[in-house]
Amino acid sequence: MPKGIILTPEQQEERREEIISVALQLIEKNGFQKTSMREIAILANMGKSSLYDFFKTKDEIVVYAVEKEIEETIKKVHRIIADESSPEQCLRKIMLNHLGVPKQYRTVLMWLNTESDYLEEDYRKRLKTARYAYQDIIKSVIENGMESGVFRKTNADLMTRLLINSIISIIYTSRPSASPEKMLNETMDIFLHGIMNDGDELL
Repeated sequence: MPKGIILTPEQQEERREEIISVALQLIEKNGFQKTSMREIAILANMGKSSLYDFFKTKDEIVVYAVEKEIEETIKKVHRIIADESSPEQCLRKIMLNHLGVPKQYRTVLMWLNTESDYLEEDYRKRLKTARYAYQDIIKSVIENGMESGVFRKTNADLMTRLLINSIISIIYTSRPSASPEKMLNETMDIFLHGIMNDGDELL
């Protein structure tokens, strides 16, 4: 981008999205550690100094990308909640939506799961804020199910974390037992109905 050209806020956001797309492609291909800001700048067809006008580090690119993805996911979840009155079906649809995390984000999410403690404090706070916003929406669905008598009274915070972590294990498993959708259905059945035999099934 030539120096002296002033971009509108919309153009700046569009450029950030282009940079994120390029960075995620490189990270998916080469891994986070082996991806450099120089490579990102080249593939984004911009000078390294221009790249720094948008993002100072790879960490910042990744954190911003995850924030935007979670924001979009939250919008979709709100639409699901608005359209689905059944707490059980609502949870199933939200988790099915969770399975649809774009492939290029999965690499950075895996990296964040293991390396986020090494990020700067500001970045860690931003990620926590984004994650908690998503968790709180799912928690609200569980609490609504409890209040309406569909779900039994239990620790909604714990149930939310267990549910999200169960879906994460489906997305990243190296030993799939079935398609992601089938594993999701079985996981949701276990989560919602437990593993206790009510007597209908003989041993």
